[in-house]
Amino acid sequence: MSIEKGKISSQQLLFLIAGFVQGSVLLIDFTVGLTEHQTWMVILAALAITTPVVLSYAVLAKRFPGMNLVQINDMVYGRFLGKVVSVYYIFFFLMTLSFNIRDVGELYTTFLMPDTPFVFLLVVFTATCTYAVTKGIEVLARISHLFVVTGIFILISTFIFLIDQMDFSKFLPFFELPFIRIFQGIHIVSMIPFGETVAFLIIMGCLNNTEHVVKNTFFGLLIGAVSLLIGAARNTAVLGRTQTIWTSPSFQSIRLIDIGTVLTRMDFLIGIGQTILIFLKCSLFFYVLVVAISQLLGLKSYLPLVLPLAAIEVIIAATVYQSPVDHTMITQNAGIIYSTPLVFIIPPLSLLIAKIRGLPKSERGKGT
Repeated sequence: MSIEKGKISSQQLLFLIAGFVQGSVLLIDFTVGLTEHQTWMVILAALAITTPVVLSYAVLAKRFPGMNLVQINDMVYGRFLGKVVSVYYIFFFLMTLSFNIRDVGELYTTFLMPDTPFVFLLVVFTATCTYAVTKGIEVLARISHLFVVTGIFILISTFIFLIDQMDFSKFLPFFELPFIRIFQGIHIVSMIPFGETVAFLIIMGCLNNTEHVVKNTFFGLLIGAVSLLIGAARNTAVLGRTQTIWTSPSFQSIRLIDIGTVLTRMDFLIGIGQTILIFLKCSLFFYVLVVAISQLLGLKSYLPLVLPLAAIEVIIAATVYQSPVDHTMITQNAGIIYSTPLVFIIPPLSLLIAKIRGLPKSERGKGT
């Protein structure tokens, strides 16, 4: 029995995935210190590597229509092992959400509202996400296209405003960096944000029709990836190698916008736009977390868990890192290692086992 009664279309899924990936535009800064002026190449390589894996999520959801990740794990691996796997995913959702909530706090205390208490920002942002989650996936799906259009408009606008300060020779030389740094950069981008779309294995259980789920998953991923690519290209063309010395190359490049002394200090506006996209991403992660736990515990509704988990997330977000530098180092190393099996191994393996065993036996053919 599914916890969520709301339904979304596969077209809405497209916008949810695109907005989810766009919410990580600023997190590309995690890899800039490694990949420097070749970050754009790393994004393309990560997209090429991750796309087949993400599409396997869609194929898995299509094979098990109306079922979320926890239900699929129980059916594929059995009740005991399936629950162990589901707990592993829940831990991933819990920690990733806390990291993203902290990102918002650091964004505001570093660039926008430095005098505002850090914990206050975390509480306000988490409370906003909590309200959205209580409204259900249908409401988030209906407004997702507005978030995606806003994100694309901001990226294209800032790119155009900075054209006169761009030097495309800063992309050269190609293939200069050591392979190990490029490889590590590809791994980071593959996990953040492309690999994080594994969370949609919960959301895909709400689809009213899985006929076009693979196609729309691909285009949603592609729109999000193009957004990341535009941001990385803008930063490199404007800042070049100096982007490695800034805490956030994106904000530093946007601060250089100065058109007739009228359009200046646009970083505050950009910060608000980015907050909207991170809000969508965190709301989706929060929704996935409460649904997964509710399904695991056999609850009839996820609503009783929303407030307790919101409080837990604020506590973790406030204490998990000592500084933004600590955040970056742990994400570059431990974070992308423990989450790799969840993203690259378990879903394709689940799909393979389901095909070998002919699962689901009782609903075979529905939604395909």
